[in-house]
Amino acid sequence: MSSPHTHSQPHIQSAHNHRFDRSWRPLTLAFATQLIFFVVELVGGLLINSLVLIADAGHMLSDVAALGLSLLALYYTQKPHTAQKTYGYHRLEILVALVNGLVLWGMSGYILYEAYSRFSQPPAVASLPLMIIAGLGLMVNLFGVVILHPTKDQSINVRSAFLHLLADSLGSVAALAAGLAIYLRGWDWFDPLAAAAVAVLIVIGSWQLVWEAADILMEGTPRHIDLAEVARALEAWPGVDEIHDLHVWSISSGLFAMSVHVVVENFRDRDCLTEELEELLFQRFGLEHTTIQLEGENYHNPRYCSLTPPPPETAGG
Repeated sequence: MSSPHTHSQPHIQSAHNHRFDRSWRPLTLAFATQLIFFVVELVGGLLINSLVLIADAGHMLSDVAALGLSLLALYYTQKPHTAQKTYGYHRLEILVALVNGLVLWGMSGYILYEAYSRFSQPPAVASLPLMIIAGLGLMVNLFGVVILHPTKDQSINVRSAFLHLLADSLGSVAALAAGLAIYLRGWDWFDPLAAAAVAVLIVIGSWQLVWEAADILMEGTPRHIDLAEVARALEAWPGVDEIHDLHVWSISSGLFAMSVHVVVENFRDRDCLTEELEELLFQRFGLEHTTIQLEGENYHNPRYCSLTPPPPETAGG
């Protein structure tokens, strides 16, 4: 007997509708401000020949792309599931988070390459315009960080956009520090050094994001779920003899699924037992989309199944 949780699809859609309502407006505001200031920072960096400012503009461009992809993913998660997409488009936000993280890594590699090539012979940088543009960029980035912070833990997709803006804020701080060092001490080499430091911080900050997105796509057990504890809770329930083939995975951020085979005592009311186990899994572990297959003690023994055809007689038997 196989029993999926009957309220899972409406509950999943309701959860995503709530996330959409809370996340759409701050993401849109952050996208618009980042797009406008990206143009300002890129033009300024090219005019004053500052690598750290150009690097920060490049990161801001990745922010624009990340926020745009996040908005697109958020929009598609509202679409209902179909016969071809039985879970809807919930996995799209995981793909977007992974792409955002990998883009951050690629951009960091390019910045490190440019910083290395400029470090021995750093070009002259106009420090005062650098500090002005970096200061404005910091305000824009912090604006995005503040408006996304309340919703960042609701979705790995929004969190990836939040990390982009947080890393870009670090880039603006580094650009300010470089401008100050050049203005006060004439240290032109501080510009590529600051750019390299930002690149390293970006990789460190995005590592967990990439790992988590990849783990969800590989259908790993969610980090907060102790599979052994789930097994113990099920096997301790009255009427359950043992369990096997237990799997728990993430559909998307905050949406978890589970399947399990449960060997039960034959006298138990199986419908009631299924309902009890579903309630246990939801209340104790937050598992909403559960599929429970109930089996008797002789489930795998064909002798006890009246529908199993008898084995063919051997010749001369």
